[in-house]
Amino acid sequence: MDEIPNDVFGLLIRSEGKTVSALGIVADLSAQEALVSALEGSQSRTMFPITLPSGPSLCLVLSMEGLQVALVRAASLDATLFDFVAAVPFAFDILEQILNDPYRGLTVADHTGSMLYVSPVHEKFLGFPHGGTRGLPAEEAIPNSRLRSVIESGKAEIGKTQELSNGVTRVVTRRPIWKNNKVIGAVGSVMFRDANAVSEMAQEINQLRTQLEFYRRELSDLRESQQAMDELIGDSQAMARVRNEIARVAKLDVPVLIIGESGTGKELVARAIHRLSRPNQALISINLAAMPSSLVESELFGYAAGAFTGGARQGRPGKVEMANDGTLFLDEVGDIPADIQIKLLRVLENHVVERLGSHKSQQCTFRLVAATHRDMDDLIRNKTFRHDLFYRISGVTLRLPPLRQRLEDIPALVTHFIEAFCQRNSLPVPDVDPSVSRYLAEQSWPGNLRQLKHRVEEALVFSGPSLLTLDAFQRNEAFRDDSPLDTAQSETSTVQDSYVPVKLQRLKAVERTVAMRAVELCGGNKLRAAQQLGISRSYLYKLLR
Repeated sequence: MDEIPNDVFGLLIRSEGKTVSALGIVADLSAQEALVSALEGSQSRTMFPITLPSGPSLCLVLSMEGLQVALVRAASLDATLFDFVAAVPFAFDILEQILNDPYRGLTVADHTGSMLYVSPVHEKFLGFPHGGTRGLPAEEAIPNSRLRSVIESGKAEIGKTQELSNGVTRVVTRRPIWKNNKVIGAVGSVMFRDANAVSEMAQEINQLRTQLEFYRRELSDLRESQQAMDELIGDSQAMARVRNEIARVAKLDVPVLIIGESGTGKELVARAIHRLSRPNQALISINLAAMPSSLVESELFGYAAGAFTGGARQGRPGKVEMANDGTLFLDEVGDIPADIQIKLLRVLENHVVERLGSHKSQQCTFRLVAATHRDMDDLIRNKTFRHDLFYRISGVTLRLPPLRQRLEDIPALVTHFIEAFCQRNSLPVPDVDPSVSRYLAEQSWPGNLRQLKHRVEEALVFSGPSLLTLDAFQRNEAFRDDSPLDTAQSETSTVQDSYVPVKLQRLKAVERTVAMRAVELCGGNKLRAAQQLGISRSYLYKLLR
């Protein structure tokens, strides 16, 4: 007892609730009182923290038949095990499970390489009685053991295979135990019961990685698809069809022809196809109806230095050459001059372009997207457009609906145009009078989205900052020639003859407005809207067209 350091350890013995002996850091009466009080409130815990006059300590308690022995140790930063046992009431159960875990096979050797401990299950597997390996050299106790090598090198071995008896292979780990900068022993344990388990785990990990990569690509494609179609506003059936067709065709290496009236958003569709197919490459556009026919050839194919007077001294590449590896968008392709059509056909067939005034050809690979508002069948019948060129540019044809066939998209389009205008001009976004959407749905919209955008922006200029009113849209109503009334009257010769068509058109507009309102109130559910109106769903679709 004299060898117990008075500032580190303490020993308290009690019998029948009375202190028999107190040594070390609990010899002082105040320390005894603190310890006894802690013992009474310990709730039968084997180990617990305690604060003595000398500082924080840890107490280990052994009790039997009225006798209570308390061993106290002053707490220190390197007392991790004491902290663990003190903090976890079932700490010894955890340690017991770790030491007897049949899948872990724990082994411990001292600094000389002699065995101190082998887990009972492992001892049985090796053919030793309980405790029979204690004191044996590691190599004699465990076949092919490398615990001594780990002790000598001080380096851990992780995930190494070990051949045991009867051809059994284990995947093990061996770690040196350091204290005061010296290796005092080594611990070995089993990671996997055989090499096949490692192989199976590797296969599972690879499979999970493959699945993860697949879902990442799917998510990336979904995000790209969403971003690419952000400019295509509207949730009507017509727009849902357009989006679905774009998504299907964008990933395929086929030319696309977009047909639609002026202002229906053909260029927006071309941009969406490009973003989904070649997002990191250039999108090169040329409007074939917006330039003199004499310039179309040089704009498309470029020209060499000195090809003609007034040209750039060093020459210039054409749109086809600039679109290499990207997308070439031929807007209003129906207006391409007849003498250029055969040259364009040759380029599309061979993917070889030659600048004007040059005899040097260049290979070009690009995605072709063309668009027109013209009736291509009429152009081909009238021999103003080559049928072989038509087949070359129209691998897939997309037809865009005019605004009059997707009137239910008007509220969303109006909101989009308002937000874009206000952001561009740093203005607050106003609310919209509910009567505006009904009024706009009654218009004929020959200019489609472009006309609607113009009307919305004009109304914003002459409306208040907080509310976009109907009056702002009706400001020049008397001078417009695209209202339902004016359109109906223009089709008849007299006021009397126009009376019936005007009334019928107004009635259809009212029916369409009521149908749109019903769909809006039903949260876009057209079946429920049709039930509320007492009509069939097919007739509702007819009203919404």
